[in-house]
Amino acid sequence: MKKHLLLSLFVFSITICSWAQIQTPEQFLGYKPGDRFTPHHRMVDYFEHVAANNPNVKLIQYGETNEKRPLIIAILSSPENMANLEQIRTDNLKRAGLMEGTPSTAIPINWMSFNVHGNESVGMEAAISSFYTLANPENAKSQEWAKTKLSSSIQPSILTAEIDMPCGTTKK
Repeated sequence: MKKHLLLSLFVFSITICSWAQIQTPEQFLGYKPGDRFTPHHRMVDYFEHVAANNPNVKLIQYGETNEKRPLIIAILSSPENMANLEQIRTDNLKRAGLMEGTPSTAIPINWMSFNVHGNESVGMEAAISSFYTLANPENAKSQEWAKTKLSSSIQPSILTAEIDMPCGTTKK
């Protein structure tokens, strides 16, 4: 009976741990980013997967394309910085002279925007790989960087009307 209970607890704990792990882009997509085109919805799915499995990631939808595809931004940082996002934001506005006052934090915002043309896939492919590198809790270097030097905002795509045009077409 005890062996059965211990075995059940062991299997349950392995299952729980595997739920909380972030898959690499290759594991999630089934191919290496850049090897083939990643549709917009799969990029969004991957960002949602990482955010669901990492408490230091916050996704914000700030708009939609003409075809109602979500436009998102991902915010990544340390737990301490995530708890102080508004203070970090206002302190950066103060440093830029856009708000009065003296900043109380020294955490810069690293804004990474990967795409401005919806029919060019390289930006979105790079965003997926960069996002994983920064959000992976097993990457000690990026975790230390997030704690001491940055609060990152990743905008995987600024999608213009071009995203909703079939591949190979151009604006007139």
